Amino acid sequence: MALLIIGLIIGFACFGLLTYKLISFIKNKQINDLEDKKLKIFFLVLIASQGLFTIMSSFGFVLLNNYVLRVPDVFRLIFGSYMFGTGWNALFSSFVLYYYKPSINEKLRKIIRIILFCSIPVFVFGLIFMADGFAYYMEYPLPVGISIDKGLVNYAEAYSASFVVRFYGICVVGGACVTYFICDHYFYKKFKRHGIIDTLFLVAFPSGLVGARLWYCLVLEPETYLSNPVSILHIWDGGLAIQGGALLGIIAGITYMLIFRKYVDIRFAIDVIIPCILVAQAIGRWGNFFNAEVHGNEVLLSNWNWLPLFITKQMQYTSIAGSTNVSTSEGMIYLPLFLIESASNLCGYFLISKGVGIGLKKYVKGGVQASLYLVWYGLTRVILEPLRYGNESSGSAFMYSQSFYTAIAMVIAGVVIALIFQFVVPIIENKIKKQKNV
Repeated sequence: MALLIIGLIIGFACFGLLTYKLISFIKNKQINDLEDKKLKIFFLVLIASQGLFTIMSSFGFVLLNNYVLRVPDVFRLIFGSYMFGTGWNALFSSFVLYYYKPSINEKLRKIIRIILFCSIPVFVFGLIFMADGFAYYMEYPLPVGISIDKGLVNYAEAYSASFVVRFYGICVVGGACVTYFICDHYFYKKFKRHGIIDTLFLVAFPSGLVGARLWYCLVLEPETYLSNPVSILHIWDGGLAIQGGALLGIIAGITYMLIFRKYVDIRFAIDVIIPCILVAQAIGRWGNFFNAEVHGNEVLLSNWNWLPLFITKQMQYTSIAGSTNVSTSEGMIYLPLFLIESASNLCGYFLISKGVGIGLKKYVKGGVQASLYLVWYGLTRVILEPLRYGNESSGSAFMYSQSFYTAIAMVIAGVVIALIFQFVVPIIENKIKKQKNV
């Protein structure tokens, strides 16, 4: 216990000191570069030492739970913990310096940019290795949250514990925050100031949560919730639908921009923000991993044993019927649809924002990228929805078929809107210009 507490305290203190120094450096307008060697060394030491404190915390957790680690797991834990801790501090530091201290000379900015993008896989793979070091010894299904009175709680305990912070909520909020910072960067590049979308975020994100809840209650399970409308407010019982969240969030966001940010080209705004929703959805889907939901029917484990152990272990359980004690047959796991959709969403974002937004910039009109979000996510759900747990193999009848038909509608709407932005809007704009010239 002592090793775990000391590791966590020193680790958080190290990160706190790093944050304080970064903020001080950014706010100091007289210092525009990292010319001071002592300052460089100070940042490097804080970044590198975080991995050591993470290792300390990891082995403190091992000792606390009396785990007897196998030799391969010891190496996974050491390697993964160091990569995770160091990768996180490197990612955080390079992100802050690159996006919030533009006065740094261009040569150093290029180095920081390389560190930024290299630290992402270091952080991610470090987390995977560290989790795999624990995976053999953890109790499954994994906890769904943490409470102030019971600590880590499982699916059943979460309803009786006090003030439970669910990992699902952490993933959703985390995805929203990452999306905010990405979008804020694009707006900064165009308008040379941060904070333009701060209020937009505070409007669109809650609207998305409301839309997700209403869609789940009124579209997916109307019989359950219309018979007791008050239960719609019981958000702690779970039940969110991404499609409803995305649609209401987009509507609220566009409305806000049209009313309060008239100086911003709405097509630029939606091309930046809407495709980035895919990033939030990709991260948010990991909340379903902890809840043991959004998966398919049983498949052979031997076909999926290339996945990290903590994923295959967790995918042996389901929360269907309100319990995570339902497990698969021996040698089987549930098809990890949450993981497939998460990967698809990330691929979709980069394809739309980089492939189309940058690669085809000369040929694509404003608004098309936003439309392609509807196409990509709609196609993803069209393909994955029939594979959901409990659906017939023929796909002729399956749970939440409303989502399948909505996904088809999203694809059609996305194609139509893209064609309008690409061909119809330019014709209308040209006519208006000719009339003004006359």
